[in-house]
Amino acid sequence: MTSRASFSWVSFAFHVLGTSSSGNCSVLRAGGKTVLIDVGFAWPRLSAALAKVGVEPRSIDAVFITHEHSDHCSGLPALLGRNPGLKVYANAETALRIGYTQKVSPVWKKFQTGGAFDYNGITVTPFPIPHDAADPVGFAFDCPGVGGASTRRVTWMTDLGHVTPVAKAQAEAADILVLESNYDDEMLDLSKRPAPLKQRIRGRHGHLSNLAALDLLRSIKAERLSHICLGHLSKECNRATIVEQLMVEVRADRPDVRVTVFDPLEESPAELS
Repeated sequence: MTSRASFSWVSFAFHVLGTSSSGNCSVLRAGGKTVLIDVGFAWPRLSAALAKVGVEPRSIDAVFITHEHSDHCSGLPALLGRNPGLKVYANAETALRIGYTQKVSPVWKKFQTGGAFDYNGITVTPFPIPHDAADPVGFAFDCPGVGGASTRRVTWMTDLGHVTPVAKAQAEAADILVLESNYDDEMLDLSKRPAPLKQRIRGRHGHLSNLAALDLLRSIKAERLSHICLGHLSKECNRATIVEQLMVEVRADRPDVRVTVFDPLEESPAELS
């Protein structure tokens, strides 16, 4: 299964609009609010994706930004133009760099990396990840249940050069885990990318390889886990079919867990529910 996924419970919905090296964005509906996690699409793609999941730009209550790289925040100026009072959550270093490079002045809501906070009944935990940005984070969203339903935790964890103990602990606590599976080692070797760029991607503050993602999934207990989403695949140095083959073992070990691989070459995939 590839690209867009949608997971729904009572008063809860989570739509991954896309996640690849060319752009990342998802929609979370919980606690009576609609928020985006990253907004790395140009406006034509973003507006089309939002329309497909029934979200009007003006109905978005907040955006949570992981870091300042363009594939995670390039759509912010266009979205702010259509939703001027939009609240944007980021840590101080990320807000500073986005404000400087994109010349935007949203209603910044700055948080401390590593400190959980409440957003309309949702507990948000921004945790540090190792990546070559100012102060990059992953997010865990603990979404309240309704009518006795249990809390659901969505964990968004891309752009990490290696798996830290903190990242592993966050993966183990997730119900829905969006995890980076950025590159295939052989494809990266054979690519025409310059040697310094290859070194940067493979570095401890670069990106997570397919095999590293597989190692993490094999090592965690993750008793709550119901969905695994492999994302942020490189268009040049990875293929969904390669990741799918690696996930055969994970599916065998976790038959009750749904595994979805997001194809970076597709932008209008089938929905999961």
